[in-house]
Amino acid sequence: MRILCLDIGSRRVGVAISDPLKITAQPLCIVDLKNEDLYLTLDGIFEKYQITKIVVGYPLSKFHPDEKTENLKRIDEICNDLERRYKVEVVKWDERFSTKAVERVLSEENMSWKKKKKVVDKLSAVYILQGYLDFINS
Repeated sequence: MRILCLDIGSRRVGVAISDPLKITAQPLCIVDLKNEDLYLTLDGIFEKYQITKIVVGYPLSKFHPDEKTENLKRIDEICNDLERRYKVEVVKWDERFSTKAVERVLSEENMSWKKKKKVVDKLSAVYILQGYLDFINS
């Protein structure tokens, strides 16, 4: 019984998963939307793990949190698709600062931008999911 997390971007989707006890988040993969089908990848994940819930990073505006941007509308559509396809609860979790927080941590590492780009989406999903897990466990 695990929780899956998606950090949905325009080109890539970072994917993280909880441990069975729902205490810690681990990076799972990155889905490159130009070369991979998100739902085929998720089908494989659902087949391999017992997923009971999906947490989706929801990038609310810092200054206008009630404003629905085109990006939020697209994420809303994906969330609806996920609920219909996998029959699990989908939780939209505020992720306003996740990518910046991960980029800040990675900037402290002596790593090339090319390498950072390969992990930032996956680690953002971990950051989002860990925040959610900490919230539900407090």
